[in-house]
Amino acid sequence: MNTQLNIKSRLSPIFVTLSVGVVVMLAMLVLGGPSVQAQTTTAVDAPVDSSVIIAAKGTVSDPNGSFPVTGNVNVTCRRVIDTTSATSPSLVLLDLDFSSLTGTSGNTKATMKTYVTGGNHAEEIRPLQASDQIIVASPYYDTTKGPLTARTMLVTATLSFDVNTGKITGGTITIGDNIVTKSAVGTFTAAPVN
Repeated sequence: MNTQLNIKSRLSPIFVTLSVGVVVMLAMLVLGGPSVQAQTTTAVDAPVDSSVIIAAKGTVSDPNGSFPVTGNVNVTCRRVIDTTSATSPSLVLLDLDFSSLTGTSGNTKATMKTYVTGGNHAEEIRPLQASDQIIVASPYYDTTKGPLTARTMLVTATLSFDVNTGKITGGTITIGDNIVTKSAVGTFTAAPVN
């Protein structure tokens, strides 16, 4: 019986030390130590989400004939800041939802065809600036034939942003033929070689 008492007396200091450690940790969590406060405050570099719905229109020349394309494009935007670099600008992550764009060709019920995008989206990562032009290709297809017969149209989005908040504020979207032009590619000036 004395042997058991000696073992119990040896364990009680360990138990007391562990209990004190648990109580101190709980007190830090309840009172809000620095790590807890950092997680609950809103940082200046926190992502900023915004969105706009922009009416889009244009004409596409298809082998079956030209047809108008209309609909709304939901543009969602998330501003992010690279906190690991002092020289990196704010970036915007854009999602352009083309799922409501439709076109119709033909004059009679027998010749009428409806074209859709099949719920396609375009995703872009761009530097945050007051105005930006984005040119992307989007597939479209005749609803009676399915997505395996898809062709592409060119979507030109000119978007405006509030550079202070990082929110998208508006824009225009036009639809046209998928023909690469100088404006679609853009220009750049090469840096001089030393």
